[in-house]
Amino acid sequence: MTEQENKLQHTETSKSLPIAMLRAREAIMLSFRPVLAKHGFTEQQWRVLRVLGEKGPADAGQVAFEACILAPSLSRIIGKLEKDKYISRFIDAKDGRRINLSLTSLGKETLQKIVPEIGIIYNSLEKSYGEEKLTTLLELLSEISQWKGR
Repeated sequence: MTEQENKLQHTETSKSLPIAMLRAREAIMLSFRPVLAKHGFTEQQWRVLRVLGEKGPADAGQVAFEACILAPSLSRIIGKLEKDKYISRFIDAKDGRRINLSLTSLGKETLQKIVPEIGIIYNSLEKSYGEEKLTTLLELLSEISQWKGR
């Protein structure tokens, strides 16, 4: 066993990057979940709405990627959001195998209603940690998410 492998094997969980990232995510989500629950959304449903609100109509596969949701879960989420009239789905005109998604008027209105509440949480985070630290954190997380393990 190399020195690096030995060091990793004996790293405390408090210093484990994956565990630290999960703990940080959980700490952040403690603030977001009550807002989402108040409006009747799960985290995954909210991510779908946010992606469609940001990107506009999009291919279901792209929405799954952008929202960090596995395709089988997205199918269930699409069904629920469509049933509740927040999104609509339609077949891509150029490729009949593709399903595209878009926000309905209700979806857009709902997004506009919730975004200010979410903004309050972001403002609180910025007040606690500063804009510079949050920007640096987001940049680092973006870089890490591109890492291929090589």
